[in-house]
Amino acid sequence: MFFCFTFGLERFKRKSGHSVWHCPNCQAKDVHLIKANQCFTFCFVPLIPCGGTKKIYECDTCGWANVYQPPA
Repeated sequence: MFFCFTFGLERFKRKSGHSVWHCPNCQAKDVHLIKANQCFTFCFVPLIPCGGTKKIYECDTCGWANVYQPPA
């Protein structure tokens, strides 16, 4: 029998809160606060968070991302 297991590090993102801002790039009201951190994965399942959590503001329409909150 041969079993192939995969493991590694992967960035895990999740939306935080319900606040939405206007994107300075495309002017759409689609910017959300995203919390992202590295996780150790086994068979593509995130198991153990590694390192700190980063807060990123990301637009769903154009993909703009920044660490600073966009102007209201």
